[in-house]
Amino acid sequence: MAGLMMSCTKQESKLPEGAMGYILGKSENIDLSIKSMNALSEGDSATYRSTYSEDAIFYDNADTISLDQNVSIFTTMKAKGVTMKLDKIVDIKDMAYDIPGKPTLHYVLAYSWFTLTRGDKSAKVIINSVDEIKDGKQVKEWLRYDTKSFVEILK
Repeated sequence: MAGLMMSCTKQESKLPEGAMGYILGKSENIDLSIKSMNALSEGDSATYRSTYSEDAIFYDNADTISLDQNVSIFTTMKAKGVTMKLDKIVDIKDMAYDIPGKPTLHYVLAYSWFTLTRGDKSAKVIINSVDEIKDGKQVKEWLRYDTKSFVEILK
């Protein structure tokens, strides 16, 4: 009987010694980041905004901006006739920092290709993003991309 009980007991998985976390290839956090990118691609600012906490902070290359400032850029691009199509998410993963005694921190890292289009002009943009996700919302976002394509398409 004891052997039977032991075989039915759930085994706890332990991280290797010295590990601070793990990487997930599928998660609700990844789904949230993809939802945000798709909303951006579809020009759906309401859905895009809904994926972030109201006090979200964006580290957009060298600038630090709020959610309202980020959405205003989105709106300005749309008003100028610029569309931003998500072509492909090349790589995406959820890095979970699981430090004993502290809440697990989740960061979704993505490497994505977008096409900016305005009239007959188009430009490819590769965006590296890191989204810190807490309680089902993106709370911080770090973005790195070459701004040259944005400047050219807005001329």
